[in-house]
Amino acid sequence: MAGYDKTFGSIKDYAVSDDKIWSLFNYVFSDSSKKRNTYKFGLIKSLLDNAFNGKKTEKGVYYTYEEIFSKFAENYWNLVVKYDLRQMRPDGKSKYSRIESIFIKAVTDNTIISVLEFQSLDIDLKKSLIKQVSKECRKYVIGALYEDFDGLIYDFDLADDGLTLNPVFSDFMLKYKSELERLNYYSWAKFLEQVNDENVLIKVLEKLELATPKREDLSIYRELLRREFEENTCFYCGKKLNDKAHVDHFIPWSFVKDDKIWNFVLACPSCNSKKNNKIPKREYIVKIERRNNCIKTSHDIIIETEMSEYSDDVIERMWKYAMLSGYKEYQ
Repeated sequence: MAGYDKTFGSIKDYAVSDDKIWSLFNYVFSDSSKKRNTYKFGLIKSLLDNAFNGKKTEKGVYYTYEEIFSKFAENYWNLVVKYDLRQMRPDGKSKYSRIESIFIKAVTDNTIISVLEFQSLDIDLKKSLIKQVSKECRKYVIGALYEDFDGLIYDFDLADDGLTLNPVFSDFMLKYKSELERLNYYSWAKFLEQVNDENVLIKVLEKLELATPKREDLSIYRELLRREFEENTCFYCGKKLNDKAHVDHFIPWSFVKDDKIWNFVLACPSCNSKKNNKIPKREYIVKIERRNNCIKTSHDIIIETEMSEYSDDVIERMWKYAMLSGYKEYQ
């Protein structure tokens, strides 16, 4: 049975060495792994983007298909609609993959949305697109990637609501997150160069990195932190904040690729500018963990939703893996 035909699969070994995992990733990134489209790269990126969102279970780290393919849909929306990058080798029947066709139809039906970011789409349309993308990818890529990784990467059943990542793979992907992102982008870019015209390939690596856009408007988080928890002083220097307070990603967005209230603090413009893309000193971890324990008591629906998958050790793990990935400390 071909990998894409698989409807379920169990983790075949929980004791896998780093060398073995590297060899499997290198195989997937190589031309040896058959790829008619870029779905495998997209799934790897979605797993990396969701690296800190999974729930720990006895079997490993559980991710819902909705979590995975929400990121997948957002990434492809920008690559297909915003950057006009083809994602499939021509097969004589169609020049577009099924996911490209889903987005092209949505834009054809309503041309105004072609200039919108995925997160700005009407909520019902967004849910519909995610549902269609999830159906396509569950059918054609979950089993295919499982097979490429020799049945070691995750446990899945397409009849269920999600998959469980092998815990050794989860640790590996966190430890080497930045390196895997770069290798995935590079391999994805090589594929795109084979199926796209030169005029859309300008800065293709940058386009892949920006496929998951950084959210520009974080004002809702600033108001939540001030209203709910009276955060009126800079998290780093302690100075009183005014209306120009910045919402800062405690662990840089470039590493996390996600916006969660438990990773946000309020900072004065000066500290936020100096911190930039660095991680705070380790001593600040205790401070933000204490704040997050307070946040967990809130009954605000936004906070409850974003704290549902928060674990007490997530900030420390993020800090450690960001340090291993080469992020400097903010002095």
